[in-house]
Amino acid sequence: MRASFIRKGVVALAAAGALVAALVSSPLATSGAGLSFTLADVGAFGGEPSITSDSNGLLYDTTPSSGAPVYRSTDKGATWTSLKTAWTSSGDDCLATDQANALYWCNLGSRSNGIAPLQADSWKAAGASTCTPTVCSWLHGQGVIASTCSTSCSVLGVDRQWLAASIIPPATTTSQSEVVLNYHDFYGPSAIWVNISHDGGVTFGAAQDVLAGPAFTVNGVTGAITAEGYTFCSTVPAGVGIVPQGKPHAGRIIVGWIASDPPSDASGCNFAMAAAFHTLWVAYSDDNGSTWTPQQAFDGGIGHDASTPFVGFTLDDTGNPYFGFAMNHWDPNPATNLALTAECAGFSAAGTEQTHPECEYDMYVVWSNNSGATWDGGGGVIPGSAAAPYAVNAASETGTHWFPAIAAGDPGQVDVGYLLTPSIEPTDALGKVDIAGCAGPTTQNPTFPPPCPWNLYGGQSLNLTSSPSSATWQTVNLTGTPMHVGDICNLGIACVGGRTLADFIQETIDPTTGCAHIGYADNNPASPHNAKLVAANQTSGCLTLAQLNPQIPETPWAALLLPAGVLAAGGFLWIARRGKKAVKRNTLT
Repeated sequence: MRASFIRKGVVALAAAGALVAALVSSPLATSGAGLSFTLADVGAFGGEPSITSDSNGLLYDTTPSSGAPVYRSTDKGATWTSLKTAWTSSGDDCLATDQANALYWCNLGSRSNGIAPLQADSWKAAGASTCTPTVCSWLHGQGVIASTCSTSCSVLGVDRQWLAASIIPPATTTSQSEVVLNYHDFYGPSAIWVNISHDGGVTFGAAQDVLAGPAFTVNGVTGAITAEGYTFCSTVPAGVGIVPQGKPHAGRIIVGWIASDPPSDASGCNFAMAAAFHTLWVAYSDDNGSTWTPQQAFDGGIGHDASTPFVGFTLDDTGNPYFGFAMNHWDPNPATNLALTAECAGFSAAGTEQTHPECEYDMYVVWSNNSGATWDGGGGVIPGSAAAPYAVNAASETGTHWFPAIAAGDPGQVDVGYLLTPSIEPTDALGKVDIAGCAGPTTQNPTFPPPCPWNLYGGQSLNLTSSPSSATWQTVNLTGTPMHVGDICNLGIACVGGRTLADFIQETIDPTTGCAHIGYADNNPASPHNAKLVAANQTSGCLTLAQLNPQIPETPWAALLLPAGVLAAGGFLWIARRGKKAVKRNTLT
């Protein structure tokens, strides 16, 4: 999340020792639709978990807390073992795998020695399946200034990085995989950047702004400037993916993010997070990052906020992108939509929002069936964007939906996760939830609801090939006993408490079973999983997958080793300023 260098600090965490976790596993009730899950402890409490599966169904989970551990499960999430970590501190982290089952881990700030501006790093364990708590060979991705620079190697401070990796023919081994590190800058114009490796994560190129060319076409200038107008000042990166081999647009790199709008820039941009992030965007490249095509996926309308604080982003097994997001209740009529924001702010000020479910944050999905060009069939104001999202929760599932997560199988088959409290959080005139709105009433805010109990929910749709108005969803409470009680703030450094869960949960699908796995954190003393990083593992109602990425034998780790001098840890301080960005724009279709 943005401002994580202030929010989480850039302090070295204590080195983590070997740990075997998952001491508790509990069954959960099955929904009427047949979705059922079990819960398993992964390790010590840690918010903002990233979770992924390799092509053989090995699961990996990580958190920036407690020494930045990485865990592996070989039994579908029932038990977990900690691996030797690549680096013991991180402001943010992420996970990815390639078709050869190499594991990629990212972190924030490792090569900067804890001095702002932060930088992002990529690490690779080609033999992750055999790593132990004490032995694991991690390769650090080299930036453009060798051993003195992080992987991102940016003159701007960076934040909230993501990784994707894929082996695209004629490449055949993990040493030839394409690896993309994606993030935004914090000190500059909040642009969306990538660094790309073509040698399996050994070396990375210079940072590239996905809205800055270097090439553009005359007909695309207006659209690219439109995208930059929304993106400038306030963004939250959502993720990055690469269309797999053998699929249409194989090798296409797709990055996603959310943004506010030009009139909101005066609210403070990255530092305040006060604007409503109502637009969802992607940019994709078919030439290894040389040129990019931006495309709006959805615009919820001014006063409608998708920064809760992150959106979920994923690709299905053919390379189609999806956003899962929570937003204050969306109305297809623009006039009604805008009026609803002001109306709900009035209800919140009067303390009557609990009787107005039209003021709640709901769970939504938008997706593209052509690798990012057209969303939900199009029809939005910007050509190609969605006219309407898919509403996940039924009208009867009232409350505040938060921390959206998403994973997809075959096209149109989607699993989602989210947190839900039956309380409707009070909102302000911008459509943002009030600071500490779920922490309970105070002298200053006597009308706030009691501290909110939150449960983890799972959902599924098998027919997003139908229109948003006709697709169907199943949802189920996965925790029963709340996993958190109190506030969950989404305002970055403007938050007053409510940050113990950090900023998101994440979901993945095991390609060998079609079952979903959700990583989340539990800190409710009344819960049997209190003070734990937890995995919710689907046991029935799993997706039936028709298409799987082909498996490629792992490359021996020795073949990937770099000279010791290249791997030497180092630190640096970039002090740079960036004013107005004067770069050429490329196309928007």
